[in-house]
Order: sequence, then C-alpha cells, then structure tokens
Amino acid sequence: MKQNEMVAQKDYWAKSACKMCIHTCAIRAHVVDGVVVKIEGDPDNPGNRGKLCPKGQSGINRLYDPHRVKTPLKRTNPEKGVGVDPMWVPISWEEALSTTAEKLKAIREDDPRKLLVSINDFHRIHIWGWGAAFGSPHYFSTVGQYCGAAYHPTNGILDGAFAAINDYDHCKYWIQIGAGDGFSAHLHLASSIKRMADARVNRGMKLVVVEPRMSAGAAKADEWIATRPGTDRAFVLGMVYTMLYELNVYDAWFMRKHTNGIHLIQKDGNMLRNPENNKAMVWDTATGQARDSDAEMDIQDMALEGSYQVNGVECRPAFQVIKDSLADHTPERMSEICSVSAATIRRIAKEYSDAASIGSDITLDGKEYPYRPAAVNYYRGAIGHVDGGLDALAMKLVNLIVGNIDVPGGHLGVGLNHQQLIIEEGQDGMMKPQPHLLHPPGAFITKPDSFQMIEWYPIGIDPGHLCAANIMDPDHFGYDYQPEALIIEHSNPMWNLSQTPKVKEVFKKLKFIVAIDIVLNESSDWADIILPDLSYLESDLLICIESPMVTGYFYRRPVIKPLYDSRDATDILSDLAERIGFLPNWNGLLNHTCFLAPEYHLEPDKVYSNLELTDRMAKSIYGPDQGLEWFQEHGHATRLLRPDELYMSAAQKGLRIPIYFNFIKEVGEDLDKKMKAAGREWDTSSYLPVPIWRDSHPLHNVDPEYDMYAFAFKEAQSNFSESTTMPWIEEVISCQPIHLGVMINGKTAKAKGIKTGDVLKIESPFGVVEGLARVTEEVHPECIAISNTISRWSRHPVGKRKINTHFNQLLPADVKWTDGMTGHLETATRVKLTVIA
Repeated sequence: MKQNEMVAQKDYWAKSACKMCIHTCAIRAHVVDGVVVKIEGDPDNPGNRGKLCPKGQSGINRLYDPHRVKTPLKRTNPEKGVGVDPMWVPISWEEALSTTAEKLKAIREDDPRKLLVSINDFHRIHIWGWGAAFGSPHYFSTVGQYCGAAYHPTNGILDGAFAAINDYDHCKYWIQIGAGDGFSAHLHLASSIKRMADARVNRGMKLVVVEPRMSAGAAKADEWIATRPGTDRAFVLGMVYTMLYELNVYDAWFMRKHTNGIHLIQKDGNMLRNPENNKAMVWDTATGQARDSDAEMDIQDMALEGSYQVNGVECRPAFQVIKDSLADHTPERMSEICSVSAATIRRIAKEYSDAASIGSDITLDGKEYPYRPAAVNYYRGAIGHVDGGLDALAMKLVNLIVGNIDVPGGHLGVGLNHQQLIIEEGQDGMMKPQPHLLHPPGAFITKPDSFQMIEWYPIGIDPGHLCAANIMDPDHFGYDYQPEALIIEHSNPMWNLSQTPKVKEVFKKLKFIVAIDIVLNESSDWADIILPDLSYLESDLLICIESPMVTGYFYRRPVIKPLYDSRDATDILSDLAERIGFLPNWNGLLNHTCFLAPEYHLEPDKVYSNLELTDRMAKSIYGPDQGLEWFQEHGHATRLLRPDELYMSAAQKGLRIPIYFNFIKEVGEDLDKKMKAAGREWDTSSYLPVPIWRDSHPLHNVDPEYDMYAFAFKEAQSNFSESTTMPWIEEVISCQPIHLGVMINGKTAKAKGIKTGDVLKIESPFGVVEGLARVTEEVHPECIAISNTISRWSRHPVGKRKINTHFNQLLPADVKWTDGMTGHLETATRVKLTVIA
C-alpha cells in the first residue's frame, strides 16, 4: 500500500522496520484513527518471521513518550552539571540551525579538530562520517567499540565478514561464549530467538553456554560452564590442546585445501618465501622438497606437520607452528586460569570434536558441501578485554581446527550490509584481510591527531574510551589543541564512556554542545541546542545491518504523520553541512556510504532530502525500477540467503583463509618499526600470528585487596539502556531480581557477611559506586554482575531504583588497559566490597 493511501484510512496495518536495538526486525503497526495501538512482528518477512522482542513491542512508548523533544530547544541556564536544570526554551528551526552553524563554522575555520563527534545511530551508518567530512578525526564514544572492537576486525581478517554466527539451520552442537545470540542480544534478536528455538526443539541441537553469569541462554542451555571474566581464551585453548595432543582430531583436508596451514614458517615466525618470485612455499612430501604454494601437487602431499630445512633455513608448516605454540596449554594449566576443571575442558573438547563429524558432506540445492555441525559462537563477554584480539583469534582457531568456517553446520561469517562477505584476492592465493569495514584505517603519524589515537591502532576500531584521558592530559602524547564543541546524534557518551568522572570534566571544558535525538539523556542535559529527530515510526530509511541467514534491505516507513516539529537526522546534518560550508565533502561521503552508482551521484553543491537520498540508494542497489516508490508499495526486499551465498564464499573464488595469522604479525612489526623510528615506546607484543595465553593480562594482576571480578550485562529487555526510560520495559525489569541490584554468589555473600538488600560500596582501582546486593547462585563465586538497567542517573525518568549503579565508572580508560592489537577497551574490572548500610 502506498503512503498516501495508507494514512487516508482510519484503521490500517502498516509495515515498517523496528529501531529498538542496533539491528532491525520487520514489523507491522496497527493504526486506528491516526494512533498506533499495537506493534508486532511481520509474519511475511523471512528475517524475524513474525517474532518481535519486548523492546520492539514497546516502541509505542517511545513514539508517545511525554518526554520526547517536540521542537528545537535552547538552553537558558549557563550553569552545567549533573542534575542541573538547563531551563530549556523552545525556538524555531531557523534559530536552532543558524546558531549551531555559526558556532561550528567558526570552529571549522579555526581548526576542525576542535569539534568532538559522537554520532552513533546504527541504522544510519551512512551518516557516521559527518564529522570526518567536517574535518574532525574524533570518535567520542564507545558505541560499536565497547562490544566489537576485537570482534569485527578479526572477522574481516578471517573471511571478509563483519560479524559471525553459528549455522542455525544445520548446527548440532553449539558452544556459546560470552554472547546472547538466540536469547538476549546481538544479531537480530527476535529472528535469532526463533531460529535457536527451532534448532533445539526440531533438530535436538545441544547448547553449551560458557560465561561467568547464568544468562537467559545459560539458564536454557543443556549445560552452563562458569568461567572467570577475561579467561575464556584459556578455556578454548585447553580444548584445542586436547584436540591436537590427546584426541588427534583436526580437519587435515580443510587445512590443506582451504587455509594457509600448509605454508612454511621460519623460526622468526615469518613466511618462508621463494627468493626468485617471493611466493609462499609448502613442503611436498612426495618429492621431499619445498615448492611454491601454487605449484601443482596432490593435496595429500602438502605437509601439515614436521620440521624441514630449505636452503639451510629451518622451517615448519604453519599448522605445526600452531601446535608447537600451544604445547604447554594443557587443560590442567588452563584450568588454573579459567577455573573450569581440566576434566570438563577435556569432556567438552571430546563432545565438540565428535559432533563436528569431520569428513562428512551434505548436499544442498544440488551442490555438495563439507558438513561440520559443531561450532563455537562468541561475542563481547569473550573478547571485550585487554588481549581481546588474541581472544577472538582463539575463538576462530577452535572453529578452524574442525574445518567448520563458512560451511553447513559451522561458524558462518555475516556481512555488514547487502554486500555480504567482502572477498578479494590477496597475496599467496589468500583472501585479502578486511579489518576495516566501517571506515578506512587511520594513517600512521608520529603524533596522534585523533583523541582516540586510531592512527596507532592499524587493525583497530576507534578506541573512543581514550579520548577523555588525552583531552585532560594533552601533553602526554603531544596534542597541541583542545576541543571546544561536541555534536551528538543518538548517542550518550557521558554514559557509555569509561572513567565517567573524567568524561564529566571534558564536558565542563566544552563551549558549545548540540544534540540530535528524540529524548534527553545524561549527555544532552549538557547541550546548548537540541534538534529533535523523527522517531522510527515517522521516518523513511533503508536498513541492512549484520543480517544472519537473510539478505536485502528492510524498509522503515512512516506509519503515521510526524507528531511534532521534528526533522529527519539526515536532513538536519545535510542542512548543517551546507550552512557550515562543507556540503561537497558531505555529498561525496554520502555517494560512498549509500552505495550510490555513478549515475545517481549527488551534485556537490546541492542539498538532497533524505527521501531523495533513499530513492537514489534503492535504485543504485536494485536498479532503476526499484526505487523509493517500489519500497513504499512493496515494503521490504529481504530474502533468505541461498546456500551458494551463505557457504564457502572465499573457496568459491579459489582463495584460502588464514589459520596462521601472519597478516597480524606483519602489521605489528610494521607498527613497531614506525614507532621506534619516531622515538616512541609502544607495546606491539599482542600482534601474534597464533593465539596463546599471556600471563601479563592486567585484569589478573591487580592488587589482591581487589578480590572480586566485576562486569556488566544486558538482557533482551534492554538495549544501550535507553529502553529503561520506557514504562512497559520498566514494568518488566522491575519484577526481575537480576535488574534490581548487584548480583553476588550466595557462598561468597555468606563468607563476606552480605545479605540481599545491603548497600555496598563497590571500589575498583579506578572508581567507586554504590549498589544494592542481590544474593543469587547465578553468578561465578569470584564475581559481581551489574545489569545495565541500573546504570542511569539522568534527570529524566530512567527507572525506579533505590540506587543507580553506573558500572562504567569502575572501568579503566588508558592505553595500558586497552588491547594493543584492536583497541578494545577492558570491559571487566576488579573490585572490593564493603557493606555500608
């Protein structure tokens, strides 16, 4: 149904797309007399198949939120601070935009680096580069980084993916480590819940959940294994040791055929190359000599193990190097680190190896594929740490060992958008590593330009948590300027950045803050101008973000006319770009981020509306007959991925994927060389080609007085805590003990004299908060766990809590506590507890 036909009716169902988390599900909204009375999943969409999580169903609360920003606002109270009333007054759009443009234009003419940028709208990834078009290099936020800085680059390096998931349709043994897929969070929740349920009920898939808290997934799993935070890599490497040294189980065919496990490696860890043509070399067991890796030979003759001499150079196949590197990672040693018994590590390794069915095949759509129906899935809980890059590589390695990458039943790459996996040819018949799918890498410079120091993290995702420390101590790394303004779009950096007290000090320094949003939060309370965005039920957008099992764009459409004097955020930013004077830069960026074909490129000096941009984007992707009008009439363009699209993307192009990550080693060596030439001391020791356990991890080397681990968590009812301002969500979470205080294990609580309801002083080496104790058996005895639903302190309704406990105030935010390879911030900490009431 076309838009004008739809809204002319008094009672209708309108199809659209949800925005109550970073992904999207297809929805339909029931509208009666111009009022949305119900939202539910769209049963006709192959993505979520009619299912919708609690957040999605409560979207009505956001649309009709009495606290929505209804018109542009101007601050009249010059005083700023936590709890300070800004004394907002409504103003016209012209005044709001001209004031903002005047302030930001002056900064751009002086030094564009003086603008901090916090644009975090996941549905509008195409606008994230507005700050770069302005000329600012900053990313003043941890959204995307907090959960995925070690996750996304390693996915891209392995198989050109942005995310990953186990195969819901064919997996039989699913190990889930630090992830909520299928139960509480991550990739398209409503869709994944249905697929997980079908896999377990219809096919009898076994689920093992490994994490320090009994999450919704752990509670429903066949087995919950509690680990210490930041030690999941040890658990997994103990499994790998068992498989390689005790069970002698690995997929030799897959390694020879599809990985670089056959490439010869020198003693220094570098590739052995033919000096005549620079090609990688392998050992041919039939001829007893080294040959170029692309030479014709029987696959069975490619050596995976052994030690060889080539022209006087000692070398080993990459698989042998991996095996040797893990020779001391016994289950007994790994057990001491992760607290899981050696017997359990061995048992899970055996169950996993048996379930993988190495050597089996399956025929789908008339084509035969390797069939490996066992896989390890993971996310932030497993890799959100110092050495997070090595954590992620360990999770990949345990999958690679059984040959399950991108095959039916196994561990599948998920694309960022409709382009799916980015598969390009690299060196030595390998797939080109793709660590930078969000934006190009920051070019190295001897003195960092950005406060997040992305120039020194060549594989990383912007470590925005470093900004506050560098702003408050600019001399440490040599910054010769200070920020003067901040633009915020659907973000809350005051809440999402670590070391909250320092972040508050940054806010105090800023002369001007403008925020684009729907409701106010801890950050926009400090703003000078508020520009109200349309809600997702009032706006148009094409969305395709990390969709597992399906591809194609969801269409967000207005289900009713806008309620207030709001504008689409993209239109707001385009207007500002013109007024400030960088419209050509902005339009050039949109040509790229919206995938515009040359015939649909934006003219440099013309302002295009969001509707015009959406139309050009649709036609660029789907052809001239499938523009905005087509989507308005037909809705979504999503469909199930075909087997040939879902499986073995690199292999279909004749390319190998890494099991030995020499690319990472080479990047680290290059960075080390540049740093030394610049006279800088910089730790590059985490750039390893093989994941190992490193006892140097700072989380496990804290003063013993901090005897407990602490971490935060979320469940299906909450997103980045923004949903806690919604009455329906608040009603649900206020009935659940896990969201009413700080979780502590019963035995630990008894030993410390702590009872449910006690007020605790929670102190880390980096900060102090208070919290209400909730005694439970659902958390590791050495840990406390804090729900993100109790982390808000805004002046606006954020839940009825006796005490709000903001976890990020306990976290570190400096280089020492940042993963050297990927820039991931440490998301756990150590604390000591004191009963104070």
